[in-house]
Amino acid sequence: MYKKILSIIIALMFLLSSVKTVNAQDEGPNPVYIVQSGENLTQIAEKFGISVMDLIAANDIVDSNVISEGTQLIIPGITGISGVLTTTPVEFGETFSSILRRYKISQENFQILNSITSPAEIYVGSNLILPEGQDENAFNNSVVLGADDSLLVAALRNNLNPWYLGSINQVSQSITLPNEVLFFYSSEIAGFTSSVSEHISKIELSPLPIVQGHTSVIRIYTDGPATISGTLGGYTLNFFRDEADQYYYALQGIHALAQPGLMDLRLDGQFDAGGSFSAEQMILMESGNYPNEELTVESTTIEKEVNDREAADIAQILNPISQQKMWNGVFRFPVDGALDNDTMAFSSYYGSRRSYNGGQYFGFHGGLDFMVVVNSLNVYAPAPGVVAFTGTTDIRGNTIFIDHGQGIYTGYAHLSEIQVNVGDHVEVGQIIGQIGKTGRVTGPHLHWDIWVNGNAVDPFDWVDNIYP
Repeated sequence: MYKKILSIIIALMFLLSSVKTVNAQDEGPNPVYIVQSGENLTQIAEKFGISVMDLIAANDIVDSNVISEGTQLIIPGITGISGVLTTTPVEFGETFSSILRRYKISQENFQILNSITSPAEIYVGSNLILPEGQDENAFNNSVVLGADDSLLVAALRNNLNPWYLGSINQVSQSITLPNEVLFFYSSEIAGFTSSVSEHISKIELSPLPIVQGHTSVIRIYTDGPATISGTLGGYTLNFFRDEADQYYYALQGIHALAQPGLMDLRLDGQFDAGGSFSAEQMILMESGNYPNEELTVESTTIEKEVNDREAADIAQILNPISQQKMWNGVFRFPVDGALDNDTMAFSSYYGSRRSYNGGQYFGFHGGLDFMVVVNSLNVYAPAPGVVAFTGTTDIRGNTIFIDHGQGIYTGYAHLSEIQVNVGDHVEVGQIIGQIGKTGRVTGPHLHWDIWVNGNAVDPFDWVDNIYP
């Protein structure tokens, strides 16, 4: 009897010590945060809900005024989280539940790190503070469940143990999880799929956040041919396939007067091999921070009827969307000179809100105005294309529009001379006209604009960046 009681006591002591060990392991080391540009200790302490003194003590900081970008700080008082806390942008298709699973973080700790109280506050382009996996079995793969899939079906389809998949994602084997994404570790195959479909490896949006007056690019990497459509803030997206890199892309200009805030993105697709997807999510859009500008011009050119008529005519010119992409690489400037030696200058930049003849500010400047700096009035094609329009309008004066394919157009206004005809194929650097002062102007200059799927965007986008 004595031996039996002793055995029970020893067993209980072993169990209690095991529980204590597990709890100690669960707590783990404190997480580390990497200081971002412009941050100070007060801001960081407020971000994590701790005191500045605790932060100083945990890191043995002597001078609280001396911290720099990239400094690693131990964050005290947060249990159940270890590793490096990184600023991570939300990807399209990610949900509150999938983020918790992927980063192995509890809802409570997630809310502590991000001060978020509702899943509705998570949108594409927002930055979250999340722990970067440090353990050797950090998730490196994922599986997307279909509309009628259960965990069991998804596990068997991917040669996984259902119990293992359910336990590491903290979900029951008996429930269905339509369109949810589950994560796991594989020593053989590494690579996350998109949260939207198992046939999509990733969906990229650039830039994030979206910005007024700039070009947005959506890339969808699939494992095979598909038919894809979508809308962004009410604009219909046109998708094209990049055969070399095996992805679909859409280019969309964001209106310079679009209201900053959240913009809706919806994507739908049908795969040739079978299966489909449909996803919708809000994306953050920021202001372009454009200045105001006052001009004095001929009064007849600012009448509402004149502006509305010309806008409608331009929309009709830009309406055709050709399938062929004619540009390759960055666009060149359409005039002689260079910025680096001060032989090129601008009298007005894209996006400025304009007041004409002392009136109210309305509309915006849709392009770049080039001053005449060098002894040349030549206007050049910035990229290959086909001349879509030549003619004279009340506001733009003598005008040319070039179609570069896939909804990309460039426009040239106030010309003194037009040297191409509709239907002409032009090459980069080819002379197409001469700078002048026709239409609504204050003096000789070239107005150059670039249109992306119906909206004028900042031309510097296309001079500085390579688009698909």
